[in-house]
Amino acid sequence: MVQSATTAVLYVNANSGRDTGNGTTTNPYRTLTQALRQAAAGTTIRLSGGNYTRAIGEVFPLVISNGVTVLGDEATKGRGVVIEGSGTYDSPSFGRQPIALRLEGNAQLRGVTVTNRATRGTGVWIESAAPTIANVTFTNCGREGVFASGTANPLIFDSVFQQNAANGVSIARNAKGEIRRNAFRRTGYGITVSDNAAPLIADNDLIENRAGIVLNRSARPVLRFNQIEGSSEDGVVVNNDALPDLGRSQDPAGNRFLNNRRTDLRNTSNLTITSI
Repeated sequence: MVQSATTAVLYVNANSGRDTGNGTTTNPYRTLTQALRQAAAGTTIRLSGGNYTRAIGEVFPLVISNGVTVLGDEATKGRGVVIEGSGTYDSPSFGRQPIALRLEGNAQLRGVTVTNRATRGTGVWIESAAPTIANVTFTNCGREGVFASGTANPLIFDSVFQQNAANGVSIARNAKGEIRRNAFRRTGYGITVSDNAAPLIADNDLIENRAGIVLNRSARPVLRFNQIEGSSEDGVVVNNDALPDLGRSQDPAGNRFLNNRRTDLRNTSNLTITSI
């Protein structure tokens, strides 16, 4: 039976909960899977510390529906509240993908750690939705932490991306959204933007990655006040017909580049790019 929209909070404890429980503080569910089955729009699902994996009965990919918030420990960016696993999702814009979670509508994911060790695995997939991701740690994903596609318009902020195989965040197709105040460290390419995507990328620290930000095809991102440091290759790479907004005299970009091994800005396109 699905809870009514007046149900404010469901509780989940991977260590002491039971999926035959009722999701209260004294009788929590064991799996996030069960809580998501019961959650209506407006529900917050509170995760206690633990490992939310197939071993306890989680079924991947986990889908957080429109209006539902999954909340772990925001103060520690999800330390000890680990969601790890992978399942198949057929993306309308990118085909079959191995993902851990998918966020629909204006769903929120806060204060957890997400890992997907599958080959080419993605932590969170966003398909033409406008969710919020905050204070989440993405680590040890087989491809990237977050992939946004279609007409997605996510808010991704105050999160950590480290030691993912290919990228921290990938934004593709016609996606927009905001990527703010995140830390990308040793995570392949920090952020990749491709196709016609046009996100705002601001106030992020991109440190010791292969490259900080890579732009492909006709990407049109806005870059403001990012610190791009210690890349093993380049700070920002511009390919194909991509054209980033790197500031104007009346609107300086304020991006900072330091100790990137090859170049701070590598432009392989035929377009002239000005950085202010």
